[in-house]
Amino acid sequence: MPTRRAPKILILESQMIIAADVSLQFSKLGYDVIGIHTRSEDTLKTIEDNRPDIVVMSIELPGEESGLRTARILLETCRIPVVFISANTDRKIFKEVIAAQPYAFISKPFEKKDLQRGIETALNRMVAEGLWDKRYKADWIKCH
Repeated sequence: MPTRRAPKILILESQMIIAADVSLQFSKLGYDVIGIHTRSEDTLKTIEDNRPDIVVMSIELPGEESGLRTARILLETCRIPVVFISANTDRKIFKEVIAAQPYAFISKPFEKKDLQRGIETALNRMVAEGLWDKRYKADWIKCH
């Protein structure tokens, strides 16, 4: 039986100062931050080699891929749970966020406890869906 380990979290945030703060807070909480990206394209290229258990990401991202489109790819194609972080309060955008079915949503500005609750919410859903146990196995679902 595999030993328990901290979930591997990848951060996708356009503002490096926010990403660094999120990373520091997650590290203090005992989570394993495996990387920080500022563009969707970078994340999608690297997750095959260093697959996270959860991607914590902003909705607003630079580059060709929007945050919502990237989230759909991560959730549907790669089967990687997504937790959104956003200060966007636009009702239309929020409806699109909900339609993407993230595992949690954290509003900016946030505190360490908000980050922890977001990850715990995502982990509880992963356990309910049987995804967290699968995270201990070597036979990953490939992302194309």
